[in-house]
Amino acid sequence: MADIGDKLRSARKAKGMSIEDVEKITKIQRRYLTAIENNDFDQLPGDFYVRAFIRQFADVVGLNGKELLADYKSEVPEAKPEEYVENSIDNKSEKIKETTNSRKGMWRSYLPQIATVVGVVLVILVVYIVYTRFFTGTNQQSANQAENVTVSSSRIKSSKSKASSKKKSTPKSKTSEVKIASLGNNSYRVSGMKDDRTLTLGTNKNEVWAQILVNGSSVWQGTLKANGKHSVQLPQNVNSVSVQMGNSVSTTLTLAGKKVNAHNSTNPASPMTVRFTFSGQNSQTTSTQQSSATTQSSTTTNNVNTQTQQNQQGTQNTQNTQGQTNTNQNNGGQSNR
Repeated sequence: MADIGDKLRSARKAKGMSIEDVEKITKIQRRYLTAIENNDFDQLPGDFYVRAFIRQFADVVGLNGKELLADYKSEVPEAKPEEYVENSIDNKSEKIKETTNSRKGMWRSYLPQIATVVGVVLVILVVYIVYTRFFTGTNQQSANQAENVTVSSSRIKSSKSKASSKKKSTPKSKTSEVKIASLGNNSYRVSGMKDDRTLTLGTNKNEVWAQILVNGSSVWQGTLKANGKHSVQLPQNVNSVSVQMGNSVSTTLTLAGKKVNAHNSTNPASPMTVRFTFSGQNSQTTSTQQSSATTQSSTTTNNVNTQTQQNQQGTQNTQNTQGQTNTNQNNGGQSNR
């Protein structure tokens, strides 16, 4: 007759189970299951566990645990009464109650300490929250004030800069105001031209031949490429400017920053001459010359008057001398008589 361990091993293999499978189902450690299959019952904690583990093992592999223990009663040690009582359910329940009561008593002894620790943590947490809110609010208020001051100062600076720029730009706009009046037939009268004396000739899409004459003399001529430009600085003594263009449609004119809309209305693609007459440019020179001429005339007149007075004085002196001589002669004749 096979041993109880061999019978359990054969039943396990017949079910296709491994020691690990039995361990998962019975929750009995693998080393105890192996010891049972090898009939090495001394490896188990006690006789009570030997019988209990064999019964669970047999039930899992398809054997009747009670019958198996009865058949192999001589091989399996009997559990001692005191060991049975020690490992019975009631006894275990009692031990569990004792353990639970002892743990409860332990927790009750620790309750004051736990309450103290929890109270301290709560106080620290409240202080931290109050401090954080107060500190954050103060910093936020300071940041807002600083931001308001910065914004206000920047606004003041910007307003001052705008005011100064307006003051600077106002006289400049007054001094650089130029007027271009049309006289008809692409002729214009220019007045008020001061610092900006630039005449710019530009083209759009096509090449254009052009020539610029200042006071009747050519200062530039050539062919402007597409989207090209050429600028001429007009002299202070300019009286007239003529701009000859080969194609008025593709040409743009700008004088002192102002665009001149000059086009040939009858034939836009034909050559055209634009004439500018400048007024008020030489008025200062003319006034200076007239003043100089007047000064010279006055000087000449004063010289002539002075010479005339000197001649009259000399004639009077001569007459007085002759009269004195005649008087002396008469007095001498009377003496001789």
